[in-house]
Amino acid sequence: MRKEGQSMKKGRIGRIVVLLVVFWALSFAITNAQPPVEKPAKPVTLTFNWEGAYGRANCLVWPFRPGGRFEQLVTKYTDGMVKLDIKEKLYGLMESVFAIGDGRINMGTQSIPAATGTYPLLDFGGIPGFFSDPPNGAYEWAEAFLDPKMMAVWDKYTRPAGFKVLGSSISLANNTLWGNKAIKTLADFKGVKIRASGRTQTTTLKSLGASPITLSMAEVEDALARGTVDAIATSKSYGSERGLIDLCKFASIWPITPVFAQFIAVNTKIWDGLHPFYKEGLLKAGAQLTREMAAVVEQMEISYTLWIRSSKCQLVIPEESEVKKAMELMRPVIKEWLDTSGPYGKEVLQIGLKYAHGPSVKVIEEMAK
Repeated sequence: MRKEGQSMKKGRIGRIVVLLVVFWALSFAITNAQPPVEKPAKPVTLTFNWEGAYGRANCLVWPFRPGGRFEQLVTKYTDGMVKLDIKEKLYGLMESVFAIGDGRINMGTQSIPAATGTYPLLDFGGIPGFFSDPPNGAYEWAEAFLDPKMMAVWDKYTRPAGFKVLGSSISLANNTLWGNKAIKTLADFKGVKIRASGRTQTTTLKSLGASPITLSMAEVEDALARGTVDAIATSKSYGSERGLIDLCKFASIWPITPVFAQFIAVNTKIWDGLHPFYKEGLLKAGAQLTREMAAVVEQMEISYTLWIRSSKCQLVIPEESEVKKAMELMRPVIKEWLDTSGPYGKEVLQIGLKYAHGPSVKVIEEMAK
């Protein structure tokens, strides 16, 4: 009986202790819980530059059309209180972010490769072999881009220029070399004149032995027909949409630019003046779109590969050993990116390495120390 009484007593004490712990945990949670952001009384309208240089139907552009996915998400997360006044092509490929930064327009998108001369840090996804081949690399890059530490870096990096990054949209990787010569080995790059896009891609092609040439996309078909260039470096999707699938004998797949993206930006002064409820909603919209685009890339990778395979254009896939040899030549590319990207370069690479699984990660890890 004595043992039984002691056992009951211990049981009661245990239950009391559990209840006290639960009560303490609930009290702590209630005390430290963040109150919901109060909704403002008045709606706000923000002008938005819909930059359509890649074509209205391109996945980099389509989500930002009037009534498109981005506007839908903004409406959802702000309870319809933020209205987007979307203006098509008010500012072009090379001017959009500068117009946002100086206040000529409140918000908009900006092609990252087109802005690499001014904002190279944002092109961390363009480092060859950093992220995996599509579609996995798209998911890796999206999570790296949205990492809280990365978003804090974007804030420090872009505030002096007058804009804040909210998220991004991503297209298929810029990994296809469209031309009339099959580029199946590293040696095949030697002397080939290739139309390049952006600083990182240009340096990459030079490191592989090619001769990169800068041309506007409006000139590429004519340049290819005249022999001004031997190949065009662009994505499977954009090359197919532009008709390169009919003009070229070969589409050679190399990890030249793992990620080709646009970022979504808002003018800093406008942002600073927004109600916290609006800020929270815009950040949620930007983050969700960024993640959704990776799934779009996955579907595009399947459909555009099938499209090319069903055409007269031959899809060329190099041996893994050749890709490995090419990636071993990327140290100058990474070094130039670090030299031009400024004081946050190594930090961005270190954050990206938490998510990246591409063939150059070991070299990048070594150079990011």
